[in-house]
Amino acid sequence: MSGIDLPKLGFGTAAVALVDQNEAMASIDIALNAGIRYFDTAPLYGGGQAEVRLGQALQDAAEEVIISTKCGRTRRFATAGPVSTGEADVWDFSEKAITESIERSCERLNRERLDIVFLHDIEAAQEQALSEGLPVLRKLQAKGRIGAVGAGCNTIDGLLSALHADAADVILVAGRWTLLDRSAGKILLREAKENSTKIVAGGILNSGCLAKPDAPTAQFNYKPVTDGVRVQLRALAGVAEEYNVSLTAAALQFPKRDSRIDTTLLGASSSGQLSKTMAELAKPIPNVFWTAVESMGLSQ
Repeated sequence: MSGIDLPKLGFGTAAVALVDQNEAMASIDIALNAGIRYFDTAPLYGGGQAEVRLGQALQDAAEEVIISTKCGRTRRFATAGPVSTGEADVWDFSEKAITESIERSCERLNRERLDIVFLHDIEAAQEQALSEGLPVLRKLQAKGRIGAVGAGCNTIDGLLSALHADAADVILVAGRWTLLDRSAGKILLREAKENSTKIVAGGILNSGCLAKPDAPTAQFNYKPVTDGVRVQLRALAGVAEEYNVSLTAAALQFPKRDSRIDTTLLGASSSGQLSKTMAELAKPIPNVFWTAVESMGLSQ
């Protein structure tokens, strides 16, 4: 296992992959100025454009930063996802694909060594990811090209499979440990800590629905909010209103309340949004609110 130390806060670059270049750079600068020294990216985000932008933005960073990227899932450079383009993402965890992916990530990020590499959404091709992709990453780790190996998934099953296959020095739990969805709390968080695995909590606003629970176009887990999820969102929003608490602030602060979470991964599509996020993180929230929502949410 890797002994990598992770800071309490990190910044994910998915949302800045395809926005205006200057806006993307400004967002990363704000994160740096706020003291954030951990950045997560992936070849998937903007087809690698997020890695390029992050590499450019961090060239002159005064202090050393930790970067995690991913491998195994890709799309065409500077393009959005299948919903926008009609082009399906490609999953390939073969030795050749993983080796080439690592080389391209190093080039885009202007780095010879990657601090963390996650197998990306392994549930789509789990057998190949663990039998072919994982050994490649472990070999590169032994050579010093990678600091830590892990898995980043939206599903509990995918992350548990990575844990059980010794593929998880670090795991990125995307959307499954949030104020709304606490499904990772049943088994995953306990097993991860028993395995001395570091835990990064991402997707903490659940596709944005925790920021705008009443929006007609609100999404949960990248899909339109269902009636059942809407009921839960409104219930949480009601408690937040009762105690004069910002629901967004509560959602941003929720993951770090569990001592098993090493890093909360923030995301923002603009510098203005990130500035608001940092302000929300600093808002005080009374204990009575946390007590009131303790048993609420999905997948208790």
